[in-house]
Amino acid sequence: MSFTRRQFLSVSAGALAVLPHGAAAQATAKRAFHRGAGIHNMMNWGILQEGSSTRYVPRPFETPRNAFPEALAREFAGAGFDFIRLSLDVGPFMQLQGADRDALERKLLSTIERLHGLGLDVLVDCHPVEQVPLYSPQSILEDLEGPVFAEYRAMIVRLAALLANVRGGRVALELMNEPLMDNASHRTQVMVWGAAQLALHDAARRAASELPLLLTGANYGGISGLNDLDPSPYADSNVLYSYHYYLPISFTHQGVDFGTPDAPTSPYVSDLPYPNDTVPAKEIEAALEARIAAAPIDEAAKTAARKHAQSILKHFLADTWNRQRIEDDFATVAKWTDRNGIGHDRIIMGEFGVTRRSERLSGAAEVYRRRWMSDVTHVAASHGFGWSIWDLNSYQMGISRPDDDSRLDRDLVAALAMSD
Repeated sequence: MSFTRRQFLSVSAGALAVLPHGAAAQATAKRAFHRGAGIHNMMNWGILQEGSSTRYVPRPFETPRNAFPEALAREFAGAGFDFIRLSLDVGPFMQLQGADRDALERKLLSTIERLHGLGLDVLVDCHPVEQVPLYSPQSILEDLEGPVFAEYRAMIVRLAALLANVRGGRVALELMNEPLMDNASHRTQVMVWGAAQLALHDAARRAASELPLLLTGANYGGISGLNDLDPSPYADSNVLYSYHYYLPISFTHQGVDFGTPDAPTSPYVSDLPYPNDTVPAKEIEAALEARIAAAPIDEAAKTAARKHAQSILKHFLADTWNRQRIEDDFATVAKWTDRNGIGHDRIIMGEFGVTRRSERLSGAAEVYRRRWMSDVTHVAASHGFGWSIWDLNSYQMGISRPDDDSRLDRDLVAALAMSD
């Protein structure tokens, strides 16, 4: 099955440990949004009406696929995690009106209440997906003076007002997951998203003056986007900042077909090690060739797969992927925070993870997956950054047990930076 990365993802706000720039938190305050994971199935990929590719059913998140095992959430909280990043398909929140939208918003509030009841704070992640192209990030950001962006901004206002009244646990609002425009340079992405994010922030602030807002950089919300973000307009606002980390993508997304040359397009590029020099290059190359040779495809397809896979492998082996590389990458984030006078506890690595191996996906070998996630969380923690795994319970990158999605993979959790 071919899918994109997007198919993968209080007490009163004034009492939060995340405070406006320059304000002092009480020494005894619990840190906000420290260690978490995403839940992508509860309120994302809304169900469409039968026969329609654009219209949602009135209750788009009321199917078995939206169910979430409460036992897993309880174990998750008991293991030392403190928050859930709850991704929302923004399409239904933009499209549905009247009683249907009211019901949708009640659904969101009840989900937050449920998670708060388990001792978990909630980061509400506005997470456009491409199921309905009109509600993709590309469409939303195509014209900042157009009707789609206006509808998105109005949705942000409604959500901010809604979340500002939540009691019983911490809650924050992420303005947009992985903002992206088609066929635009990095510099254009930075400028357009900078203007869009400022407009969304100011609209949300008019509706909720103290609600914590999560901001991100342009171009998929990675480190380069954050490094080019100007935070000065938000100096007196109660904001957090996010970056995502999936490097090298050839390792973190083994077995995923993106249809692009910078990531694996078949299950053949698998068993990549971390660090990347753990296994001799010739052994990796031989295993790759053996998988392609044994594949049930014709010779022309094997030739194409071989050429593409070898290109991916060449780039993977040519770079140095180890803990020092992660430290260097995260040092870039630390320098940005220090340069801009931002506390490290206001930074969240909002997504990271590695595909796991199963009957449905030829993901990474568990030993290497665990090692990479250990290094990433420990390096983030060494800088004082929070982090959120992508995600908690999916078959692609989940941290539940492969044989029982109602229980945590305790061996993996033990490798994470849970005490920092």
